[in-house]
Amino acid sequence: MHPLFTTPLAFWGFLALPMLVGIYWLRTRHRRLPVSSLMLWIEPRESPLGGTRIDRLRTPLLFFLELLMLALLVLAAAEPRLPLRERVRPLIVVLDDSFSMRAGDPNSPRHQAMAALEAELKRQPRPTVRFLLAGDRTQALGEPAHSTVEALDRLREWHCRGAVSRLEEALAFAGELGGELPLLLVLTDREPPMELREGRVQWWSFGQPRANRAIVSATRTPHEAAERCLIEVANYSEREDEATLILETGEPPREWRRSTLRIAPRETRRVVLTLPEETPSLRARIDEDELPIDNRVILLPASVPPVRTLVRLDDKALREALEKALKATRHAERVEKQPEIVFTDARDQREEDGDAWIVRMLSERDAVSYTGPFVLDRAHPLTEGLELRGIVWGAGKERELPGSPVILAGSVPLLTDTETRTHGHELRLRLRPDRSTLTDAPGWPILIWNVLQWRAADKPGLHRVNYRLGEQVAMTFIEPRDSVALVRPDGTRVAVSVQDRRFVATPEEVGAWSIEAGEESASFAVNALAADESDLGGCVTGRWGDWLDETSLRLEYQNIAWILLLLVLAVAMLHLYLAARGPRRV
Repeated sequence: MHPLFTTPLAFWGFLALPMLVGIYWLRTRHRRLPVSSLMLWIEPRESPLGGTRIDRLRTPLLFFLELLMLALLVLAAAEPRLPLRERVRPLIVVLDDSFSMRAGDPNSPRHQAMAALEAELKRQPRPTVRFLLAGDRTQALGEPAHSTVEALDRLREWHCRGAVSRLEEALAFAGELGGELPLLLVLTDREPPMELREGRVQWWSFGQPRANRAIVSATRTPHEAAERCLIEVANYSEREDEATLILETGEPPREWRRSTLRIAPRETRRVVLTLPEETPSLRARIDEDELPIDNRVILLPASVPPVRTLVRLDDKALREALEKALKATRHAERVEKQPEIVFTDARDQREEDGDAWIVRMLSERDAVSYTGPFVLDRAHPLTEGLELRGIVWGAGKERELPGSPVILAGSVPLLTDTETRTHGHELRLRLRPDRSTLTDAPGWPILIWNVLQWRAADKPGLHRVNYRLGEQVAMTFIEPRDSVALVRPDGTRVAVSVQDRRFVATPEEVGAWSIEAGEESASFAVNALAADESDLGGCVTGRWGDWLDETSLRLEYQNIAWILLLLVLAVAMLHLYLAARGPRRV
């Protein structure tokens, strides 16, 4: 292996070599001068050691020794380093866990990445190797491996089933995980979206652009006396393509409808169907291609009950705006008794409605119109998908409002949340419709939808039945229990613990799942619906970054400049010895 020079600017010192040659090349021939005596001359012979006259180049042994000393000094100044046999820096590998890594099996980016990492670890073993899965959230793939064999065994548990890959977040987490010592490696099928940290990170991509057809959206919602189904099929290629959409119902599946779709390049076709009453599970599939996971979906009947809602608003404008939003959500059932959530404009009056959540909508007289900036607590369920840019929000000017702020206009709270003694919630929403554009914007039904969904999540039962890959499945049980059985699509069973009557899991496979809990058993479906991952046009192959920084030079490379200096010293001693041998030419 060639030595690694860490100070390449020192190579400018090689300019001294032609200068030495010039000294030996430019010599003088003396002119004859008659003198009366040679008694005062120490050495009466011609001197060849300098001058301006060009003569034939003479190369005595001393010349070659001086040339060698100059070359060794320049190489030593460049600080040459050789890699040590044993690498001491651990390695953290960030794995793209999105399903686009499975395109083109058996020669998929995942298989190519595994082969490349195996070759690297066999060539340069590491003391420890840690794997991080970059999906919707970053998680460790087992414990750190302490040998190459153990690392390769751990790598086989990388299945690439996520609907998204947050590589930047995973890389930032990896950088903080072990301090400055570990090296970082990213295995993916996309190019780096940012500039890599110099000297510590390598980014390996194994993707290639591929044409792909995919089902990118599929929903099943109640509609009047039946259900409505919406399916979107995308053509991610640069030419027109044809896809056969097959719909099947029941168990075992029986074909119900077949249609042929001609889809233009980069186009998404939408198919809307009305399902007959009591339609069982619906399966949709298109022709197979290089990425099979996004070619089929399962939709179960939407049997989640609506939220029982009671409206007690005296303000006509507020009531009309709320009723319009509740109707748009299609998830609220208007009741007069035993409500699960109560909307009221009473500021402090206590509601005697059992465990109902209270939403106090406050229309204050002394109000102004706020145009932002709005501060949202993005960790709160009420702000999911909510966008207030360009909104005018009319509310009072008081800076104090009971509860934890969820939405603020500067320092003025607009929406607050208070947890009650019965573990319910009391929300305070400040809104003057006549000074606002919020009630006419998409953010208004989204906000009300989030309120209903948050309340529904606290109800017993499965909150939804159809999920996207990567979404969290939650179920609340009526009776306390320690664990339930989670049945995978392949029929295997896994025991999952239940805390505070609540079951939470993130399924990592597509297909039909079930939760076995006696009379409270339920089923749900998981589908790979992710347009960004189905679009393989941006996949590339390449490598970026390096692992050469000061820490690597210090720990994994041996400086051999001292060896060169010892050689310089030895050559200098030989030079002195030869020069001291007397007037004889050497």
